[in-house]
Amino acid sequence: MKKKVFGLCFVIALGLAVGDLCQATTVQRLGLEDLVKKAHRIVVGKVSNARTYWSADRKLILTNYTIQVDENIKGQASKTIEVTTVGGKIGDLELYVSGMPSFENGENAVVFVEQSGAYQTVLGLAQGKFTVTNGEVSNNVGNLSFPDGRPGNTLKMPLQSFKNQIRSILTQ
Repeated sequence: MKKKVFGLCFVIALGLAVGDLCQATTVQRLGLEDLVKKAHRIVVGKVSNARTYWSADRKLILTNYTIQVDENIKGQASKTIEVTTVGGKIGDLELYVSGMPSFENGENAVVFVEQSGAYQTVLGLAQGKFTVTNGEVSNNVGNLSFPDGRPGNTLKMPLQSFKNQIRSILTQ
């Protein structure tokens, strides 16, 4: 019983800490041009693995996703890339961060990557992840809040057109 009560108290404390952090953070609205220019890497690939673990200070749950790269659009060429997100599930404990992108094993995606300290992360939270389904890309920015109060702009278009737009921006 003590273990369950401690676990519940820990989850509540962690939720309050993350809640305070989220209230102090605003997400900058990024259009496609912003994403392309700010990203260190842009890759098209398939998620092949996910590994969830505690941060070094044991305050956050992190998840590393391995993406098998089919195409490097920007940045150093490699066969795989690993991106880290805040959140995940370890045992009965789950950390969910609204607006943080998540991936499914086997999912195809276009990912805009930035270097954040020791980690490679998705640029602009969910703004930098586009799921590829049936030859089309789409994003999910419904859980993001922006300083101007307007909702995020959902994008859906053919993958090839999307890649062409990215390449066009890169040549400007």
